[in-house]
Amino acid sequence: MDERTLRAFTKVADLKSFTKAATELGYVQSTISNQIKQLECELGFPLFDRIDKKIYLTSLGQEFRSYADSILENIHRSVMLGKSDKEIHGVIRVGVLESLLFSTLVNILPHYASQWPNIEIQIKMGRTKDLQEWLRLNQLDMVYLSDDLNSDPDFFCAYQHKETLAFVSSPNHELAGREQIALEDFFSYPLVVTERSGIVYRKLQRLAYSCGMLPKNSLVVDNTKAIAEILKNSEGLTFLPEYSVRRDIESNTLVKLNVSVAPQIYFSQIIYHRGKWVASFMKGFIDLIRRQHTL
Repeated sequence: MDERTLRAFTKVADLKSFTKAATELGYVQSTISNQIKQLECELGFPLFDRIDKKIYLTSLGQEFRSYADSILENIHRSVMLGKSDKEIHGVIRVGVLESLLFSTLVNILPHYASQWPNIEIQIKMGRTKDLQEWLRLNQLDMVYLSDDLNSDPDFFCAYQHKETLAFVSSPNHELAGREQIALEDFFSYPLVVTERSGIVYRKLQRLAYSCGMLPKNSLVVDNTKAIAEILKNSEGLTFLPEYSVRRDIESNTLVKLNVSVAPQIYFSQIIYHRGKWVASFMKGFIDLIRRQHTL
C-alpha cells in the first residue's frame, strides 16, 4: 500500500469511474485497475461493487475511504513541515456561484497566486445544490455560495457575510424615479430572473405570494452579469444580490429601486466538509475573502 495506490483509490471513489480516474491521474485504465486489484488483495476485501458497468464503494470500501483520506492528509502535512507559503505545493478545488466569482474571487485570485505561487487553483462554477453535492462527494475542497445559513450537519461554515438582495431596473424605467414603490407595483412589471432552483428566486416568489401575486417572468437567465446587461436595454425589472450589481449601480447604468418591504437578507458563506483537513493554503484562501469584505 503506497501513496500512489491510495490516490488512485480515492480518485476512483470520487469519480465512480476507472476510466475518468485514469484520465485525471495521467495513467491508462489498466494501471488504475491493477492498482485497485492489488490493494483489494492486500486488504483482503473488495473495495468496489461492479454492477451493470457502474461501480459503487462496498460498505468496507466506504469505511476504508476515511482511513485512506487520513493517511494522504498526514503525508501532505509531513511534506509541508517547515516550508514557507511560497514553497508549499498543492491543489485547491473551489466551487463558487457565478455571482460571487465575479464580485469577489476575481479580485483576490491574483493576490492568492502571489502569496501561494505553487498552489494550483481549480475553480468550478455551479448552482448551490450542485456545489453542495460535489462537496459531499469530495470533488471540491470547499464551496463559496450564497444561501440561508448552513444547517447541514455534514458541513462546517468557515466564514459568513451578510448580504442584501436588491430590486433593480434601468435608470430609464418609470419606477426608477419613485421615492417609494409598493410591492404590488413591482410585480406588475415583467421580470428578468435567475434560475428557479436558487434562493434568490425562492425569496422573490415568497414576496410575490405575500401580496397575492405571481412573478411575471419574461426571461429566466442563469447568469447575473447577463441579467444586468439585459436590464440596461429593456423595460424589465430584476431582483438580485446587491453585490452582483454594485458597480452598475455606482456607475448609474442600473438603479436600485426603493420597494416598500423589509430588507431581504441572506449570507455568502464558505463551507467545507466537517471531516476535511484544512491545509494552510486553504486557510489562506478563506482569509483573503474575509479581508476583501473588510476593505
